[in-house]
Amino acid sequence: MMNEFPKTLIEALDNNQDASKCITYISGKDSERTVSYPDLKQRALGLLHHIQQKGATEGDELIIHLGENEQFIDTFWACQYGGIVAVPLAIGTSDGHRQKVFNVFEKLKAPYIATSRKALQRLKVYAEEQGKESIYNEIQKKALMLDRIEEFETLGLSAKIDPEQTAFIQFSSGSTGDPKGVVLTHKNLVTNLYGIIECSAFDERDSFFGWMPLTHDMGIIGFHLTPLFVNIDQYIMPTELFVRRPNLWLEKVSEKETTIIASPNFGYKHVLKRFKPENQDDLNLSRVRLIFNGAEPISADLCREFNAVMKPFGLNDRAMFTVYGLAEACLVVSFPELAQELSTVHIMRNSLSEGQPAQVVTEAEAGSVELVRLGKAITGTELAIVDGNGSPVADNVIGRVFIKGENVTEGYYQAPLLNEDLITADGWLDTGDQGLINEGQLVLTGRTKDLIIVNGLNYYAPDLESVCESVDGIELGKVIVCGIRDAKEAVDDLVVFVLYRGELDSFYQTAIDVRRELSEKSGLDVAHVLPIKTVPKTTSGKVQRFALSNQFIDGQFNEVIAALIELSETRTTESVAAGSPVERTLLEICHDVVADQKISLNDNIFEMGTSSLKLAQIHEKIDEAYPDVVELTDFFDYPTIEALAGFIATKVEA
Repeated sequence: MMNEFPKTLIEALDNNQDASKCITYISGKDSERTVSYPDLKQRALGLLHHIQQKGATEGDELIIHLGENEQFIDTFWACQYGGIVAVPLAIGTSDGHRQKVFNVFEKLKAPYIATSRKALQRLKVYAEEQGKESIYNEIQKKALMLDRIEEFETLGLSAKIDPEQTAFIQFSSGSTGDPKGVVLTHKNLVTNLYGIIECSAFDERDSFFGWMPLTHDMGIIGFHLTPLFVNIDQYIMPTELFVRRPNLWLEKVSEKETTIIASPNFGYKHVLKRFKPENQDDLNLSRVRLIFNGAEPISADLCREFNAVMKPFGLNDRAMFTVYGLAEACLVVSFPELAQELSTVHIMRNSLSEGQPAQVVTEAEAGSVELVRLGKAITGTELAIVDGNGSPVADNVIGRVFIKGENVTEGYYQAPLLNEDLITADGWLDTGDQGLINEGQLVLTGRTKDLIIVNGLNYYAPDLESVCESVDGIELGKVIVCGIRDAKEAVDDLVVFVLYRGELDSFYQTAIDVRRELSEKSGLDVAHVLPIKTVPKTTSGKVQRFALSNQFIDGQFNEVIAALIELSETRTTESVAAGSPVERTLLEICHDVVADQKISLNDNIFEMGTSSLKLAQIHEKIDEAYPDVVELTDFFDYPTIEALAGFIATKVEA
């Protein structure tokens, strides 16, 4: 590593004395706020004083439970200067997010929490509902409300930071049960940042524009720490703003002439759904040099579609940068060559078994799947494909993806058994992914652990299954949750299988209840809830999720899905028969977006199993029917179809 490269995070920020290099926080089309790097340091030290006044000292942990990006980053850096371990947690809207705050708080040794009055009040309500008042009282005692702090002139006391110290703990993004904390030291982060910067050839001509959550490693490491280490400009947009107005992302990238952007698979799809080329006369994407595409399985078709749609606006089709990484590596494991064309391989689906050579074919054919090549290990990281005994396998043989390097975590927080299971004596970490090496590049073929990736976030199947088990009529161990790739939509769909041997009519209500439970507890959309007669298991009694996934992909559930949709349409038609024209239109829109469940006028839109992306789709269709009448925020004031219809009718008449 170069001598001049920083050895800790604070050394990097200390080096950034040029007040012209900034973070710009975008909060709307004509609303933004700029903070220079020297100002960021002063703000962090000013906030550190308040954290220390609360009682937190070097080595203590601070949960960052803040929805506003600027507050989040100030708090993150206050932690770094004070030697306090930052623990970012998403605010979220579901009970699952609140449950996670309580679980993490109990797991930490000496926890404090930086939050807002509103977020703390939500935790209080959750505690009262769940009988967790005693833990809430501890949280309240250790809570620092950032919306009450106005004075930043008095500076906190900086600690002397060693590269081996923990900088922050990245808790698994979607887990509702026992969240796993990836411990990342300054040395881990600096090693990965060096590899990222060298292998991407970032320099003073570059600038970054990100919208991914700062609680996600792509957000905080990829699109905040990376440009800060290069000492170049960065622009940050709230994730909610991207969800509501995806086109604004590209418009701002064009306006700011940024060169580096990123999104997981679902983000490109979301943009394309709302993108109208005829409304984008001024869009210029010719300055974009790299578009990082990672965080979930990558669809080659979607990459090609995005490139084709954006090519008339100057986007270079070699800018799409298909990468592989995970929190355990800080962020990045492998990169393709710069300016490489999209590189893929076709493999017969029935040959995707661990320990077996993949059957590679020259072009797409019946039964084949197209997988994206993800390049080679970046500087500072080692990558190996191994068999069940940990021995390397030959090229094109499917095995487990192992990684090693000074960027790789030494373990999960307070989890010695897990660490022993996943990290070998000589430092190789089992990523839980399966893959192979083809033409010198990594290709991912699946997962060995029960992890489901939805919209770039990780969810553990057993956690989601335990949520479903709280639904009346579902017995312990009789529900299986799978993430299944929808080839047409190029995203992973959540499909829930329930052991059920009765009539389909009777199962219909169970399907609705499962959707609602997962929506309320985890904030997730469910594509399908399907009855199964038996639960496939191995001889040792382990559930075979892949067996159900393969049956689903092969079309064995198509008749059941069609029958459930017909049931839904019959019942929805009955409820549509009454009501005003606006109510009927809204019912049709909601039913179109949230398929195969009964929807009535008094249903709460937020309880239909609607994620923020589904809400955005409902809003989009309402906007087509009633242009410029409804803002997305109106859903909060008029949450039922009946109330929203009354609001629309009043505005249309006016």
